[in-house]
Amino acid sequence: MRLAALALLFVSHVASAQPADLTKEFQAGVDAFRLGKYDVARGHLEKARALDPKLPGPHRFLAAVAQAQSRWDDCIESAHKALEINPSSSEAADTRKLYESCRVSAGRSPARQELGDSAAIAVTTNVAGATVKINGLTYGGTPLAPRPISAGSLDVEIEKAGWKPSKRTVNAIAGIVTDVNVDLEADPNAKGGGDLQVGPTAKIKVGYLVVPPGSTIKIDDAAPPQMVGDRFELPAGTHMLELQQDGKDPWRRRVRISGGQKTVVAPTFVDTAERTSVERRGFYILGAGGVVVAGGFVAALLSRDAGFEARDIVRIERSRDPSRPLSETADLAPVRTREDLQDARDRHARWALISTGLYAAGLITAGVGAYFLYKGARQRRDVAPPFAVVPVQGGGVIAKELAW
Repeated sequence: MRLAALALLFVSHVASAQPADLTKEFQAGVDAFRLGKYDVARGHLEKARALDPKLPGPHRFLAAVAQAQSRWDDCIESAHKALEINPSSSEAADTRKLYESCRVSAGRSPARQELGDSAAIAVTTNVAGATVKINGLTYGGTPLAPRPISAGSLDVEIEKAGWKPSKRTVNAIAGIVTDVNVDLEADPNAKGGGDLQVGPTAKIKVGYLVVPPGSTIKIDDAAPPQMVGDRFELPAGTHMLELQQDGKDPWRRRVRISGGQKTVVAPTFVDTAERTSVERRGFYILGAGGVVVAGGFVAALLSRDAGFEARDIVRIERSRDPSRPLSETADLAPVRTREDLQDARDRHARWALISTGLYAAGLITAGVGAYFLYKGARQRRDVAPPFAVVPVQGGGVIAKELAW
């Protein structure tokens, strides 16, 4: 009985201490993250996650830390886990944005449409053309671009002649793309031993990139390797691709090369002369808007002066002594009539109306000019995400960059 009592006391002590330790580690991780001490934050948040793996907060902040350190795969995994634990959280929307931002930074294909309450799934393998079946239905071959599907548990089967089939069960979460990446093993008993002659446990570490002809090519800011047929052979992973054509703006994107797969790039080039013309038009219109706004300012000054004149007329005429002749009070100011007062008031109202109209027209014109500047802006050479989502306690912070 004494042993049982001691054991019960020990369990109750651990149960009461764990929430305090969890709160302490979690808050320490959040504070370190906000101070930019990402390694320290990661250590505290991993301890908090170990104390309660079913709490979404540590996973969400670990995803934010991973994004800040450019560890895209860890960011994707942690954000996915946070959404899986509590998909209806008040921070779920920001977590989904964080998740998709890390997917784009990792070079993965985004969803082609708004998912809403639906999920999406993307499947890649080390073998091109493997058949993908989801819940028994055939969805196509690998690589399978993000495909809308009902949220929930999905059985994903991947098979191809010459390779051992693989089956995975994944939890597709509403509103995001769930990635399934499988390395198939060559079947030593199959005739031909698979499309690529590799051992049953070997991983294919190279892939292929196909670009349109007629372009000057840079890969990872360097000259590309020698072409093999109509394609480049590159190590699997994410690469920076830049294509240039005469008279066109450079086209620069991240591309993800999967082992054993062929990635085809179809760039859309922007005509430099046409884009520059649109940008120049935007500057002209923006300048015209500035001139109109300046006209509105001048009209506002004229309206103000007319208003001052009307007030001076009233003040001076009221200060005259009605018992004295006008000739004796001429030193105050020339005598002004009621018609003079009405004229000053009319000019005040008229210039005020003109000023308001010019301000409105100037702002509209400037807005049109800004739109043309935006449409005529050169494409970004820095292809980092233009926005970032950082979860904080009780909500999230979204930062977006605008540049031209």
